[in-house]
Amino acid sequence: MLNKIKKIERVFKQLDKETERFGKQSNLKCLTNCNLCCLKKDLEANVLEFLPLAYYLYQNNLHEAALDLIATNPEHCINLAVSQVPGQTAGCSNYDHRGMVCRLFGFSGIKDKNSKLAIYTCSHMKNEYPQEFRSAMEHINSGMEIPMVTDFYYQIYFLDSHMANDYNPINVSIRKAIEKVAYYFENKSGRENITVQVIQDKK
Repeated sequence: MLNKIKKIERVFKQLDKETERFGKQSNLKCLTNCNLCCLKKDLEANVLEFLPLAYYLYQNNLHEAALDLIATNPEHCINLAVSQVPGQTAGCSNYDHRGMVCRLFGFSGIKDKNSKLAIYTCSHMKNEYPQEFRSAMEHINSGMEIPMVTDFYYQIYFLDSHMANDYNPINVSIRKAIEKVAYYFENKSGRENITVQVIQDKK
């Protein structure tokens, strides 16, 4: 499990590097203090992309509180911070451990129905930066590199196809990831304690 989590984190690190590069080259950026994509009620994600978050929560003994929050506030992602700084919009409270869907949105590429490259982003960014958006669209179809959504999902798919295909509303996937991580590590600790006891008994 830990090896799988570390591999996912390496994919995330590479993805972050590529989306950051594309953002700089295209001059596209999210609107200041915007969190509208986080407020999308039908947002879905797979279980696998939230293993790093689940592990972080478990390691810091925050997983039970997260499960309680999911049970009481299922509508929006539990990582959407409820506390606000005056004059600013609340954002992700676990930004470093966000899922792949969060990392891809805004600065990655997909293919449209005509097999042309398009930017996987929101209408707000298109409207706020129309010139930059049009220019970026022209450039990615003329050879400028853009991280592709499918490429990165394929990378984690081969780490665990079952969890990668398990798509749910985002909080359901977070809950499942927490349950899998907690079950694994709690049982792992139990097995290790049994092994230690057996060795001591033999002595």
